Amino acid sequence: MAKITLIKTDVAIDKMIASIASRGSKLQADTHRVLASIAVLWNETNDVTVAVRQTNALLDSLPSGWRSNAVKAWVESFLTFVWDTDESCFVYHKNRTKITKSDARAAIDTPYWEFKPEPEYKPLNLDDMIHALIARAEKRRQDGLKDGDSVPSDMVKKLKAVVA
Repeated sequence: MAKITLIKTDVAIDKMIASIASRGSKLQADTHRVLASIAVLWNETNDVTVAVRQTNALLDSLPSGWRSNAVKAWVESFLTFVWDTDESCFVYHKNRTKITKSDARAAIDTPYWEFKPEPEYKPLNLDDMIHALIARAEKRRQDGLKDGDSVPSDMVKKLKAVVA
C-alpha cells in the first residue's frame, strides 16, 4: 500500500474535500478546454496527425479513475477519431482528415461530462445477475451455440436451482 499522510481532524478533512471539489472542477474544465482547442486548431491547420497525437497524449495524461470513457465517447462523436483496440489509442479515418468550423463549435459547446453523463450506480443484486445469466445462456442455446461456447444444460439447471 502506498504511504500516505492521514488527515487528523474533521476541519482538515472538510477543507481537503473543498479543495478536491475545486481542483476537480478546474481539471474537468481544463480537459474540455484542451479538447475544444484541439478541434479548433485542427480546423485552422487541417493537420489531423497533430490533433490525433494531442488527443492521445491528453488521454494518456488523465489520472486513472478519471472518466476516460466519457472523453473517448466525446472524441469519437465530435472529432470522429476511431479507437484502435489493438494499440489502445485513437487513429483518424482516412476519409475524415478535416473538421469544419461548425464541428469545432459543436465540440466547444458540448462538454464531455454532459455529452456522456456518468452512469447511475447500481448495487449488486446477485439474484438478478444469476437470472440474467440464465436468460442469456438459454437464449444462446436456443439460437444455437457458436464455436467456443460452453453452455452445458446441466449447469443452467443448477443455476436455476440456486435462485429457485
